[in-house]
Parts: sequence; C-alpha cells; structure tokens
Amino acid sequence: MQICEVFGKKTGHGNLVSHSKRATKRIWRPNLQVMNLNIGDSTIKVRVCTKAMKSLKGKNADQVRKILLENKNNLSDRVSKALFSVK
Repeated sequence: MQICEVFGKKTGHGNLVSHSKRATKRIWRPNLQVMNLNIGDSTIKVRVCTKAMKSLKGKNADQVRKILLENKNNLSDRVSKALFSVK
C-alpha cells in the first residue's frame, strides 16, 4: 500500500459511477515522489505526497523539523526515528 511518510496519506477506495449510475470499484492512490529530507546533520530519502513536497520545499532544517513535529502522529517509523535521534 502506498503511504506518504510525512502526512500519512493512504490509498482511498470507492466507486466509479458512470452516467447510467452503474458503480464499479476503484482506488485513488496518492501521488508519491522520492525526496531528500535534511533532518539535523543527516539526509534521508523519503516517499512523500506532492502536498508534503510542496510544504517542505525550500525550507531550512528548523522549519522542516517544525513541520515534522506538527505531524508526528502520521510520520513513518524511519522518519520519526531520524527526527527524534537528533538533539
């Protein structure tokens, strides 16, 4: 399953409804991209959705840390380990 490592966005499920109201199953996948993320002195590669990419682009290390701490409930294990190991 595709999950954004920063915001926790997952695949969505639902129905594609045609003009005749016939419903067929479909899924919506998040647009995930690979991005290098600077946390403290280390750089890690993360798979993030484009919304997270837009939020993190051009930010310095302190601003990135602040954004990650605001979303600490949705972070992946790799990102949270890197975030909380930095002092």
